[in-house]
Amino acid sequence: MSPSSLHFSLNIISRKDGRSTVAAAAYRSDEKLYDERNGRSFQFKKHEEQPESFILAPSHAPEWVNDREKLWNEVEKVEKRWTSQLSREIVIALPNDLNNEQQRDLIESYTKSQFVEKGMVADVNIHRDKDHNPHAHIMLTMRPFNEDGSWGEKRPFSGEFDEKGRKIYLDNPWDNKDNLSLWRDNYQELVNTTYERLNLERRFDLRSFERQGRDEKATVHMGHVAAGIEERAKEKALKNGIEYKPVTNEGMLNEKIRKANAELSPYQKELVKTDSKIIDLEQKKNEFKNDIRRSIEKSGVWNALTDKEKTSITYIRNRMKQDVNLNVALKCQSQFSNWEKSLTNKSNELRQEKSSIESAQKAHEEYKKAPNNTIAKDRAKLQLERLGFNAENFSNEVRTRIEQFNKNANSFKAEKAKFIENKESVKEAIKVLEAVSISQAKVLYNGDEKLNKLHPAEVDKLVQEFKTSGRVIPLENAREYLDKTNTISTKKDMSLVDQYDKLRKDNQFLINWNNSIKRKEAELIHIKESNPKEHQEKMKDFASQRGVIAERFKQVKTSLSIVEKSMIVKVKEQYPNEKWMERIDGNTAAKILRANQKENRIIPIQEFMKHLDKQKENTHGGLGRNVPERSSQLEKDKSNVSSNDLNKDFDKKLAQSSMMNTVANSIQGFMDDSDKGKKTNINRTLDAEKRRNRNKGMSR
Repeated sequence: MSPSSLHFSLNIISRKDGRSTVAAAAYRSDEKLYDERNGRSFQFKKHEEQPESFILAPSHAPEWVNDREKLWNEVEKVEKRWTSQLSREIVIALPNDLNNEQQRDLIESYTKSQFVEKGMVADVNIHRDKDHNPHAHIMLTMRPFNEDGSWGEKRPFSGEFDEKGRKIYLDNPWDNKDNLSLWRDNYQELVNTTYERLNLERRFDLRSFERQGRDEKATVHMGHVAAGIEERAKEKALKNGIEYKPVTNEGMLNEKIRKANAELSPYQKELVKTDSKIIDLEQKKNEFKNDIRRSIEKSGVWNALTDKEKTSITYIRNRMKQDVNLNVALKCQSQFSNWEKSLTNKSNELRQEKSSIESAQKAHEEYKKAPNNTIAKDRAKLQLERLGFNAENFSNEVRTRIEQFNKNANSFKAEKAKFIENKESVKEAIKVLEAVSISQAKVLYNGDEKLNKLHPAEVDKLVQEFKTSGRVIPLENAREYLDKTNTISTKKDMSLVDQYDKLRKDNQFLINWNNSIKRKEAELIHIKESNPKEHQEKMKDFASQRGVIAERFKQVKTSLSIVEKSMIVKVKEQYPNEKWMERIDGNTAAKILRANQKENRIIPIQEFMKHLDKQKENTHGGLGRNVPERSSQLEKDKSNVSSNDLNKDFDKKLAQSSMMNTVANSIQGFMDDSDKGKKTNINRTLDAEKRRNRNKGMSR
């Protein structure tokens, strides 16, 4: 008897998909549940048979987890992000040879051993609407509980910090991609053990046909809706005395799969030949994957490397925590820009702190010299308070601040030296890995000259595709594949503004590449006479690269045009009543969308123009009125907030004001003359003030 199969699937209930765990739990349990986050109750059409529902929880979980409504509302509360994964759901078919009690014992034993003992809370609902399709929905929490009953972290803290002082978190073992196979295999083992204990002959194999070594293609899961439709179609066909034909998409697909499996056997010989080719490619794949040093040695550069260059490759591996290849090294290099920004911010903070301490020392000298109960004394005291010092305890406070400043300055110097050293290491490693990627690609493509038309980073992507999937991308299709993967990686979860910025960077990358070729051509002049053959070959290679660059320029320009038009359309949708939007360009549309994205709202045009009006007013009224007064703000809130927090708040408002002014200046030129000439409330108030000043002292 061939083994039977049982459905076993996993899906994630995510807020990003617009789903609610409270709604999901209400449907699966046939209960009316109130969703506090959405402010509504969920109650769905009752199942034909009341589901058998129960909650299983670890011993240290709080008592309220046994309340279904409370449990999932608390999950919705603790997960703050809009992309949060709220619950992991396992859907398992139950053997219909077992009675209800045996099915309950089976699923309860399995849930406890696989999930609850690991720290998850499981909300289990067994559905038996159809006799032929009993199954269980197991909704699991994604976050463990601490021993005190509070929610824990999804990813445990490693106890270490990165270069920027941020915590390094470990991977959550519940999220391991191998768990699905492990859980499925354990369910298969438990079911077979249960059948053996009950002296039932039937056995199950939940593995895919491919894992079982079978050549047939598996049919797709029908689901209760499609299965019900097909059952009614069979009854109707039998009643009318006609041949039954599937009516649902799933049913028709399964019918085609069954016919294909029946026709498969004559092609076994061809499959054997194909298998031999696959085995050959798999050997190459394993060679590349398991022996990177051998690949480096084959490139002819390993022996020429210094110890520092060899160490740099190890550094990238440790930093990125994954196997090293060229694209990983380039990604590592891109991260240094964030590190550099962090160093710049720290440098600015140190300068500000030094300036504050020096200003405080001068103010304290004035405070000591000034007579008591004088304006000079009070002014110096106020200045010290603004700088975060107490006049009576100045000596102790300034000593502490200076010690902390020196400590931070020394830490900054060490970090900057480490930054420079590591950045240079990554740069050297990239040179080595470029040679490795090209060498591996020559082995894979038998030295095809078409590789010369690709950038080393693109060559590495082809090599990595072979390593991960065993697929060799034909070089004539390489450009299409690379463009497709770039589009997927850049456009997935990216806004139009992010796509626009990415294309601008791609354009600059091509300009830099072209300039690099020019520099290399200039360096070849000295070998033109001594080695004309090499000179000719390299010039030919450069000409080929220029052709690639020209083609890429064309593609980037086309993509930019499409994205700009899309941004203009989106801006028009956001502001349907602004007729002047018909004349807007892509750059201005990007500025508006970027501002709306940063503020997480659609900013009214009047609000943009209000900042422009303030700028005009400040032009006439002096620079001192251009931004909120830092000193008055600090004085107002000094009792509640530290000066650093106030400075950050001030800088944030200043950056927002600058952004709004930039947008206002851009859109001003597109507005109608009537709109541009129309006076704002601020201008009207200023005009009225001028008239009152002119009329002061004049008699009737």
